Amino acid sequence: MGLSFHYKGALKNPILLKKMIEEVADISQVHQWKFHVFEEAFPNQTFTLDSCNDSVYGICFSPPNCEVVCLTFTCSGKMCTFYNFESSKASSNELTENYLSVKTQFAGPEIHKQLINIFDYLNKRYFENFDLTDEGNYWETKNDQLLEDTFEKYTNLINGFDSLLDNIPIGAHETVEEYLIRIAEITHKNNKGNRNDNKDLQ
Repeated sequence: MGLSFHYKGALKNPILLKKMIEEVADISQVHQWKFHVFEEAFPNQTFTLDSCNDSVYGICFSPPNCEVVCLTFTCSGKMCTFYNFESSKASSNELTENYLSVKTQFAGPEIHKQLINIFDYLNKRYFENFDLTDEGNYWETKNDQLLEDTFEKYTNLINGFDSLLDNIPIGAHETVEEYLIRIAEITHKNNKGNRNDNKDLQ
């Protein structure tokens, strides 16, 4: 639970990898974000489409209170997450067809905005077939107020849910699934009551 953005795509040219890594490392150093560099060059400076090796290419970095941002690729040049990269457990298609996700809920709207702007810049220079879905709606709108309002809405939802969990204990013979369903029903009922109260005030 929490506001996130999701993305997938590919590096447009294998020769661009090293330059992209350098730029992202520079950005991370300016902001004092931790980062890690994986392989910096594809074998023979080409993508391998038929059989991938076990190497991960690219860089990842960690803004404060934010999930790790992966700019990492398989040897085919397609984006993948380094932490799911085990050839024995996942095929190349599984690694590259799914969206990568970054939860920014606890990092706040300013970090979220910085990351979206970084992706906007990198997409224009380095990526192809890139797609990003932003739950904060900043990618599509570049609207600061909308982003802040969306963060506030998510924060209120999380705080309300946490409050319910604190005040309504799980039943002695209740499964976790049954408990969460009951919590969801209470939340729905409360939200419906609040909407009716608001109508009465209008």
